[in-house]
Amino acid sequence: MGTAGAAGIPSLPGLADISPLGAGGFADVYRARQAHLGRWVALKVFRMALRDPTVSDRFRAECQAVSRLDDQLHVIRVYDAGLLPDGRPYLITELCDGSLQQLVVRRGGALPEPEAVELAYRVAIALLAAHAAQVIHGDVTPQNVLIRASGAPVLADFGLAVLRDHRGTTAGGFNPAYAAPESVRPAGRVDERTDVYGLGATLYAMLTGRAPFALRWGEPDAERMRRVLEEPVAWPPGVSVGERLRELVSAMLEKEPERRPELSAVADRLADLGDGVTRPDPPPAPVSEPPGSPPRPGRFRSLSRLVGAAAAVLVLAAGVLVTTAVASRAGGGAPPADPAVPPVVTLAPPDPQGALATRLRWSGTPGLTYTLVVTRQGAPPWEERVGETTMLTIATEPAAAYCFQVRGTDGRRLVKSNVQRLRDAVC
Repeated sequence: MGTAGAAGIPSLPGLADISPLGAGGFADVYRARQAHLGRWVALKVFRMALRDPTVSDRFRAECQAVSRLDDQLHVIRVYDAGLLPDGRPYLITELCDGSLQQLVVRRGGALPEPEAVELAYRVAIALLAAHAAQVIHGDVTPQNVLIRASGAPVLADFGLAVLRDHRGTTAGGFNPAYAAPESVRPAGRVDERTDVYGLGATLYAMLTGRAPFALRWGEPDAERMRRVLEEPVAWPPGVSVGERLRELVSAMLEKEPERRPELSAVADRLADLGDGVTRPDPPPAPVSEPPGSPPRPGRFRSLSRLVGAAAAVLVLAAGVLVTTAVASRAGGGAPPADPAVPPVVTLAPPDPQGALATRLRWSGTPGLTYTLVVTRQGAPPWEERVGETTMLTIATEPAAAYCFQVRGTDGRRLVKSNVQRLRDAVC
C-alpha cells in the first residue's frame, strides 16, 4: 500500500528516490526508481480521490484495456496502476525525456513541416491501435504526446475517461485550447472522431506554434468556449504550410464530427505527404546512458506506408494489468545473469498480422534491455529502443520485404540476435 510522504510526495512499495517532475491539469508527475528492476519510471498521481467502488472498478477496467496496447510501438508502456490509501489513483509508466509541447517550445515555436508530418503519422498509428482495441483517447494534445530518448513519440494518458467524468462534467477534464467541440458540451459524446480532432489540433500546434483556441488576453472562459463551439480554426498570417497539408488539418478540425475524415484516411494522407522526405536528426542522447548501449538512429524513419487497419493486430484477449508480470519477476523471478556467461538473444520468425503489420518476439538472457533493428529492403535501417519488452507489433507494407534483428545489452556487453526475414528479403 502507498502512503503520502514528506512534503506531499507519495510513497509506494518498490519505488525509491521519488522527486517531483511536473504537474498537469489534474495530476502530479514524479520521477522514481524501481529499485528491484534498476530502472527509472514516471509516477503519475491524480488529485481526485475515488471513493465510490464502482468508479474505482471502472478505473481498473480502463487500465486493463490500455495494458492490451503494451506491444504497440507508439503507446506509452504502463507498468502498474492502482489507488493510494486516500483513494487517489496512480499510474507507473515508462519515463520519457519530455513532451511534444516542450519540443515545440525548444525549437522556437514550430516544427518544420516534414518533421511535424512524421510525428503526426506515428501518433496516428498509436490511435489506430487503440481504436482497434476499443480504447478511445479523447484528449490528444501536445502535452500528452511524450518523446522517448530515441526521439520517437509515444501517446500517453490513455484510458482516463473515468477520471475526467469524475470531476463532475465531461468538459471538466479537457483543455479547451485543443478540445473537440463535442467533448466540451454537457454530456457530449467522445468517440474515434474526437481523436481525429485532437490529432489535427496537435498537428496544427506543431505547424504554427500555437493551439487552435489559445486563451486571449482578458478573455472570459465563456467567450473562449463559444469560439471552440462556433468559430472555425483560423491559420495565423505568415505561417507557411503546404496546401495539401493545410486542407487535411482543416478537415480534421471540422466542428461537426461526421465531417471529419476517418483516422485511417488521415494516416494514409500523412504517409503520402511524408513519403520520401529526409527526417531531421532526433534530440541528442542523454549523458546518463550506460556504456555499451546500442547507437541511436541517425534519422527519423517512416515506419511504413501505412496502417489503415494495422492496429487490428493487437491481442484483444482480456488480460491483467502489466503489473502482474512485473510483480512476478520482482518476487522471485529469474536470477541475475552470471557475468562469466555471454548474453544471448534469439529472435523468433516474424509473425504477419494480416497484410499491414508484423509481430516480432524474442528471448534473451535475464537483465538485458533491447533495441529492435528493422530494414526494409532498399531503404536504410531504423532502430527503436524497446527496453525490457520481448514482443512488439510494427506496421509493415504489404508487398515489401524486411530484415529484423534485436540487439541486447546489460550495460557492459552488447549482443546481437540472429537475423529473421520477411517475404524472402536479402539480408
